[in-house]
Amino acid sequence: QTRMNTALILLILVLEATGVAAFTSPMNGRIPAHLQGRSAPRQYMGEAPELRMKLNTQNIPKDCGIDPITGEICGGDPSLIIKTNVVLGDKVKPFLLKASKAVASGLGKPESYVAVSISDGQAMVFGGSDAPCALACCYSLGAINQPNNKAVTSKISALLGEFGIPSNRIYINFFDVPAANIGYGGATFAG
Repeated sequence: QTRMNTALILLILVLEATGVAAFTSPMNGRIPAHLQGRSAPRQYMGEAPELRMKLNTQNIPKDCGIDPITGEICGGDPSLIIKTNVVLGDKVKPFLLKASKAVASGLGKPESYVAVSISDGQAMVFGGSDAPCALACCYSLGAINQPNNKAVTSKISALLGEFGIPSNRIYINFFDVPAANIGYGGATFAG
């Protein structure tokens, strides 16, 4: 029995890895069906013009991702919360707008779903020093993986670098949040 189960699991993994088949369980609730059990899209709309043309009438953002298994649009909900001891002054809004684009492109999600917050001028120390530094948390339903995390870290570090914060004084923690733990529209993405 154990050998049979192991063989079946290996067969499923091979079929999924080769794209021959996808085995997902249906979920009830508000989470988009195409996010069940998968993470970030591997392809952007610009790389799939035939699908883009079919969906052109739906006002879908051009940077929206496509699920590589189903070919469907991937939804998202990323948020980035930043704290820094540097005062951004009148450059807060431009920073937020750039950071929003950075999160969207780094995670492969539509910017229309991205939320960014920054608390500047905070009392902080990093490595025993109160020199310019920043701490951030990035939350997303899927799309949290090493390549995406690296892309977001690089983009956000560059933006914070414009305010004199060196990249070696920035921590960004990434969290892949289950649908049931994300509230939106008076409920959660799981229902």
